[in-house]
Amino acid sequence: MIRSMMVHEFKMILKNKKNVLFIIALVSLILSYLLLVLPTKETSDSFDPEAMRLELKDLEAVTQGMIARGGTGYGEMTGAPFASNIYAIKVQSRMIHAFEDKDYNRFIQLRMKGFGFNAMNEQRDWMLIANAPYPGIDQARNSSLVNLRYQGYLDAGIPITYEVIEQKTALQTIVNFILGTTAFMVLFCAIYFSSDMMTKDRQHRSLLQGMPIGWYRLINIKSVVAFFYTLLVLAALLLLVVIILSIQNGFGSFKLSVPITIPSSLPDDYFGYRFAEFETISLAKFLLMTFGMIPILVYLFIRLNAILSLLLKNSWLVLMVGSVILFSERIYYSRTLTKLFGIELSNLPQTYFDFGRIISGEKQYLVHLESITFEKGIIVLLSTILVLEITLFVVSRVVKKQRFYRLAA
Repeated sequence: MIRSMMVHEFKMILKNKKNVLFIIALVSLILSYLLLVLPTKETSDSFDPEAMRLELKDLEAVTQGMIARGGTGYGEMTGAPFASNIYAIKVQSRMIHAFEDKDYNRFIQLRMKGFGFNAMNEQRDWMLIANAPYPGIDQARNSSLVNLRYQGYLDAGIPITYEVIEQKTALQTIVNFILGTTAFMVLFCAIYFSSDMMTKDRQHRSLLQGMPIGWYRLINIKSVVAFFYTLLVLAALLLLVVIILSIQNGFGSFKLSVPITIPSSLPDDYFGYRFAEFETISLAKFLLMTFGMIPILVYLFIRLNAILSLLLKNSWLVLMVGSVILFSERIYYSRTLTKLFGIELSNLPQTYFDFGRIISGEKQYLVHLESITFEKGIIVLLSTILVLEITLFVVSRVVKKQRFYRLAA
């Protein structure tokens, strides 16, 4: 009976017009981005040799002017600008030659000297610089992370292409998706697919009420089917992205490094704001940690939707409330806020919905709360699931099958 019910539910969710249209929309957006936007998109790692040639001409003109007026010495306030300009001219001209010769190993080594990368590079979203207590520290951190990533290219021992430098290979694009706010789409899929898992059967309520299966068990079956369906759709979309990007820009390598932020090991602080430290983990480890966290979050939202369905009895209300909970952190987010209603942010489950930044350590850096870690996130999320399970059991005893389908009709 349970197996037959699971097969029936899976067929129902596969044929659900709402889900099919949503998947078509997702595929259309993905294809549009991968085929139209990404190939021409300039990232903070893109390099324009012509623009640098113009910079070199300006720099050479300034240097010749300094020679003409005898300003080639050292000043107490200015330092040694002439020597710095001469050094910059040599490095940047070599960068251009290395790039045009496609000697990307040498190009990266030269770029790590500080030229060609703007510390005020594009940010992923609103979180990083918004209300930053010390923007200069953010900029220095960006430069440190970029240098770590470039050094990782050299240490990986793989052929370096321009697509690797621009982070446009399949694996790098996926990592950047996970690190950005677009990763919320993964959890929104779970909310969307499960928002009507209870209410969609109201047209067949007489049949369901007569089934020899317990109400709580029926809810569990629907949750399990929604859980595996969501993971199946996400896996299929991931496969589509990997295939297209691998053809376009290459697959990438699991040996590449992902820079992460770790708590400072030093007691010194900067007016109460401790400096962060940085290291790297392999791209493979980053993805394994991500794929370990996503199922937990997907299951959490599906069980939450089950509770909301019993209480609200309307799929659109469930979708709206679930979405508000998903994005609830944005309501109170601040770079200087570490507690909400007296509760430390590291103890709130919504802190860990932004799972990419939890793994990279960026979240603990953003709010300056070193207790926000991947390990604690797993504990908090599992504890939240336990609370949801108890709540769902109690609610299913209050809102019984007959009452639910009668009110949802």
